[in-house]
Amino acid sequence: MMNLENKIIKNWTDGAVNYSNSVKNELNSEMKQIWTDMILAHAPEKEKLDILDVGTGPGFFAIIMALAGHEITAIDFTEKMLEQAKSNAASEGVKPAFKLSDGHSINAPDASYDLIISRNLTWTLIDAEKAYTEWKRVLRPGGKIIIFDANWNMRYFDKEYMKKHEEDIQNYIEIFNKPVLEYSDAMHDYRKSMPMCSRMRPQWDFDTFIKLGFKKIFCDIDVTEKAWNAEQKVRFRSTPLFMLVVEK
Repeated sequence: MMNLENKIIKNWTDGAVNYSNSVKNELNSEMKQIWTDMILAHAPEKEKLDILDVGTGPGFFAIIMALAGHEITAIDFTEKMLEQAKSNAASEGVKPAFKLSDGHSINAPDASYDLIISRNLTWTLIDAEKAYTEWKRVLRPGGKIIIFDANWNMRYFDKEYMKKHEEDIQNYIEIFNKPVLEYSDAMHDYRKSMPMCSRMRPQWDFDTFIKLGFKKIFCDIDVTEKAWNAEQKVRFRSTPLFMLVVEK
């Protein structure tokens, strides 16, 4: 039996190329500017931000923020993802600092960053409260954390969510006449194993940030209309993307 860390590495190593292809599509579409504008609309007001991208994956956030003129450190737990990120960044002509690192323990001094960003990352954390505590440590006073995520895997723990998930797939196939990527048994097992997948969010995050002493918290429970293309809006209708903005 693999331990949880090994499951995480295997899942994202196996999926690195597919996720990278999705990022390439975003970088060659209007979504690049849409995401840039959405992040900077909530970022601290500073001409050149020191930004930490946690769980960068194939590098989308790191790349668009570098293109916007900011200093970027981007970390990921998987070497294969970082290989894809570096390749994608080179294609876009930018050089974020990509590092192999765990989001629970960041190799940086206190108060190093103005902004911490992540997309679809928190659900993959083994101990999200520990990670959020660490993010607070490396954040400067007045700095912000911006998180985008969803209850992607609640279907494994809630029959109603599973029913809606299956309806989403059927609607997607009927509308777009495309197959849906099937998860392997290992991918299903990994998602069922992750502690965050059974927690209802963003309420859990909101409560945790209050517990950790953050005073200013903004939450938009559904940014789907801004952040997703037409196919994503159908495919993931029952799991809308939320945004949390937290200020230290």
